[in-house]
Amino acid sequence: MPEEWNNTLEKLRLIDSIVDFARGHIQFSIILTTLDDGYVIPNYAAEKLKLSRKSVIDAIQKLKKKGLLYKSKSNVYTLTEKGKKFASLLMETLSSLSPVGSIDKIIEAYKISETILLVGTSTKEWVNIKEIAKYLAMKPEQLEKIIETKASKILKTRKFSGNTYVALTYEGTELYELLLESIKLGPLTAKTLTLMTGTLDPRDALRRFMIVYLLISILVFLELTQPPYGIISAIVWAAASFYLAFLIYSKK
Repeated sequence: MPEEWNNTLEKLRLIDSIVDFARGHIQFSIILTTLDDGYVIPNYAAEKLKLSRKSVIDAIQKLKKKGLLYKSKSNVYTLTEKGKKFASLLMETLSSLSPVGSIDKIIEAYKISETILLVGTSTKEWVNIKEIAKYLAMKPEQLEKIIETKASKILKTRKFSGNTYVALTYEGTELYELLLESIKLGPLTAKTLTLMTGTLDPRDALRRFMIVYLLISILVFLELTQPPYGIISAIVWAAASFYLAFLIYSKK
């Protein structure tokens, strides 16, 4: 079960890197419409999807910029080769989530995977669901409903002082470790990086840390020409580098 989830979640993260789940619902609908009909015409798509023409055109323009759609002729848009591959990945992922796939299901699965990653990386066993919902750009009650109806085996909730808290179950912890393996981090490394950078998302934490680390490295290099302060900075920099390397390569 965790291994199957991990494969699906890998696909979800790849899809999200191209079209943001939090803001791309219309773009997904356009992709699926284009896949069904072979092309998309803004006016017809707006009518079919029951959306405003402006929303559809905005989504189409975003998909064009991402290289997923191109204008084949006047007011007619078609999937590019990249778009066809993306649509294929999307349909494959939808099929793995449910025999009758839908965009709502794929978004729910993504929200669950992100919740597992954020809760698992927190230094607290029980995390206020408001913190997680804020990261996911959704309302706490919506996230709570998804957990209760779709993920009660991997996430558990409890009420305390009028607030809802969420934690990982045993299966959820196994899945969290698999998610970390996919981004080449261990639990200790993830928690350390998130504490240092002030974010619950270990991927953002790693990016932030590497940016700061690069800046510090440049400063150390410049200061090495101005002893004795450069020597002190170099020692601190070397110690931090060694510790970081140990954490990352040991995957602890």
